[in-house]
Amino acid sequence: MVIGRRRFLQLGTSAAAISLIPPALAQIQQRPQIIDVHLHAYPTDLPIPEVANPVTGKTVRLKDGAAHRAACLAEMKRLNIVKGVVSGGDGDRLAAAIQWHEADPVRIVAGAGVRGSEDTPLADLSVLRSAFTEGRLRVLGEVTTQCAGLTLDDPKYAPYLGLAEELDIPVALHTGVMPPGMSFDPCCRKARASLGNPSLVEETLNRYPKLRLNLMHAGWPYLEETVAILFHYPEVNADLGAIDWLLPRADFHAYLHALMQAWFGKRVMFGSDQMYWPEGIAMAVDAVESAPFLSPAEKRDIFYENAAKFYRLI
Repeated sequence: MVIGRRRFLQLGTSAAAISLIPPALAQIQQRPQIIDVHLHAYPTDLPIPEVANPVTGKTVRLKDGAAHRAACLAEMKRLNIVKGVVSGGDGDRLAAAIQWHEADPVRIVAGAGVRGSEDTPLADLSVLRSAFTEGRLRVLGEVTTQCAGLTLDDPKYAPYLGLAEELDIPVALHTGVMPPGMSFDPCCRKARASLGNPSLVEETLNRYPKLRLNLMHAGWPYLEETVAILFHYPEVNADLGAIDWLLPRADFHAYLHALMQAWFGKRVMFGSDQMYWPEGIAMAVDAVESAPFLSPAEKRDIFYENAAKFYRLI
């Protein structure tokens, strides 16, 4: 979930969601490899606001995008996150993601964060083509059509989806909910909660049958619609970004369990959606690790195998 105009999620503030980082995370020397498919970057010189973590209430004080990047990369190394798919948050979204890639080209896969609203116009198509062809960008996303008050089927996105299909570039689409009050923010006056319903991608999937699409946030809270899309369209995957650490633990586990019960264990991918808070990465890891219904093999799929296959990282 991209934070627009410094808004943030406030979903997990109940007492049940507070104690999320266990002592076990201090013992990570032999941790298995992880791929995080949902990270956010900010331009090097962009000030990072002192916003409290919506779950812990603690404020992480990071001077700018460069300090934020250093803190996030340190967490990734500590947790043995060997690959991370990063898209821009506030500011120059393409530049921010590319800066992360240049700082750690082996670990970071840069994505083109695009929206299409008046304050955040779509990137120049020729610029994207060059960046995709040269490998500086490898993902189209996070695509935040919902924040622009649109669906992925809107004609303005057709050239971008066509390019993604032509070059076999995966698309990562924001689905589910937005930060509270988003439609009252000047950036996103046309945003609507209903536009996060994953069922709205169906016409796009039929128009671009070779498109690889990631439903970011796993469509939460639209469980039935997410299951239906995953069932009918095998080229679609879903990531757990934000819901794995911002939701109360029991609620997240119930949602993940339902996806696993529907036999999508090979299509669910780990994502943190850490936004301003580097510690959100570890909190997200623990949320998946602590799921009592997941076998070691299922955790391996979620943490690594599914993303490696979908994003073609191995």
